[in-house]
Amino acid sequence: MLTFSSYRVFGVCLFLLLLSGCKNTLNLDKRAEIDMSAGYLQLPNQEKLRLMSHWELTGKIAVITPDERKSAYLNWQQANQSIDFRLTNLIGVSLLNLHYDGKIARLDADGENYEDVSTEALIYRTTGWILPLDNLPQWIKGSANEQDQVFLNESGLPQRIQPVCATCFGWEITYSQYKQVQGVWLPFSVEVNNPIKQTRLKFKVNQWQRK
Repeated sequence: MLTFSSYRVFGVCLFLLLLSGCKNTLNLDKRAEIDMSAGYLQLPNQEKLRLMSHWELTGKIAVITPDERKSAYLNWQQANQSIDFRLTNLIGVSLLNLHYDGKIARLDADGENYEDVSTEALIYRTTGWILPLDNLPQWIKGSANEQDQVFLNESGLPQRIQPVCATCFGWEITYSQYKQVQGVWLPFSVEVNNPIKQTRLKFKVNQWQRK
């Protein structure tokens, strides 16, 4: 198994919002106006999360497997299907840069460049880690699908999600801290665990920025 120091590898259309008593169709091209509009602010938090397609997250990530426990500072930028996922050490030295444009995943680490058609396949091929990178952009926000099993906290926000999908088997996501960011409740402490795959991810978010 590779050491972490080498890291060999390591919205959406706003649909048509048909609100009760509202005859105006909101335009996603003006996200800043939409996010603070009266109609948007009245939406349930889960609906706001589904519409949140452009964002940036900074914080820390820990990857825990039976053989290792590694951590790094994280900068994650998401724009629809496009992903920029960057890890740095304590003094800001780049450890890993992962970019996905919706078609090709490219990874730069330890002076080497790698490509694959999916982020999950690329990480597995270069590190041996089984990480749910295809689903993480949704899970990290606390967004759930209708078929998922969701357990709410006292504030009515997801405390635990057991996702149901073809690639979700065994995964469970736990949220222990939320803060409101521009009218949306977002998680600041997230744990993604799969006992079957013996893999656990822990995210400690310092800042969410909606774009």
